[in-house]
Amino acid sequence: MDAGLTEMRRPDRRPNSLKALQSIEFAKGQGKGEEMRDALYSAYWEEKRDVGEMVVLQEIAEAVGLEWLGLKLVLETNLYLDTIMEDFQDGLDNGFQGIPAFIIGDVKFTGAQPMEVFRQVADRAVSLLEKDPKAFEGIKRVL
Repeated sequence: MDAGLTEMRRPDRRPNSLKALQSIEFAKGQGKGEEMRDALYSAYWEEKRDVGEMVVLQEIAEAVGLEWLGLKLVLETNLYLDTIMEDFQDGLDNGFQGIPAFIIGDVKFTGAQPMEVFRQVADRAVSLLEKDPKAFEGIKRVL
């Protein structure tokens, strides 16, 4: 796949991803947000691991070079839970029912998509902006 996931398989059960999402927020502050996100995707989609379990999060965090004790404290205190829930509410407000969710220009979509979909939607957004630089001013964004 274009996202680097070569053997995508849905795990037997869907884990609670709140701790995984908080782990990404922590990793962003350490300059490793993308690495943590990619490692979590791989663990979930390719290895069918439960990314809601602390032992799994510890292994992944250490593999990407994050200090576990700091992350463990963040997860035990739910330091980023408010941020995650605000993002979740923004997603609901934008009509999303799942993750990953994307807004490119005026197009909203969810789920793993081929890179060509992203290219087509991005080209459309650029074309609309060239015609009208204020084309997307009223659209709420999920950050």
